[in-house]
Amino acid sequence: MKLEELKIKLTEVERAREELLRLSREMRINATKAISAIHSKEDAKNHLNKALEILDEVVRYKERYPMVYYQITFDAMQELVEAYCFYHVISKRNLNFNFSKLNVEIPTILTGLADLIGELRRYTLDLLINGEFDEAKLMIKFMEEIYSELISFSFPNKIVPNLRVKLDVGRNAIERTKSDLIAARIGKD
Repeated sequence: MKLEELKIKLTEVERAREELLRLSREMRINATKAISAIHSKEDAKNHLNKALEILDEVVRYKERYPMVYYQITFDAMQELVEAYCFYHVISKRNLNFNFSKLNVEIPTILTGLADLIGELRRYTLDLLINGEFDEAKLMIKFMEEIYSELISFSFPNKIVPNLRVKLDVGRNAIERTKSDLIAARIGKD
């Protein structure tokens, strides 16, 4: 292969990288909007569906451009997993996620779930403000179940980046939320 051919190939990779950056950014924005809509008690489905549509486009780059695919898509996919699972928890009141619907990498599922603990904390704080203690207890139960499942994934950081750190943050969020529940119940009486 001649140097000029290498340059042509890398120019193609660069174009693909730019498009993948754009798509990943758009996917992440829609996932973030879905999360925000759930917190605001608005319809999140349109944003979530848009993010899932973009995911279908993003995945097309995986085989042909693996050298840029993984490093660019990780954060956006993680945010999508978090939004998908948050929507599921709030709408279905269970943790029976169907990850086969998400064409994402396993580490993004795990770290997205770890981040979900923080979103459930935020959601629970709103419930506590409104005096919805039974619902708040259910959310804390979900937070604990997610944490309990994820803690068994003791893989190196190179395999599942930042999972340990996210779980430490999640454990802290659970403990603080439990304290907030106790304080809110005492304050109510």
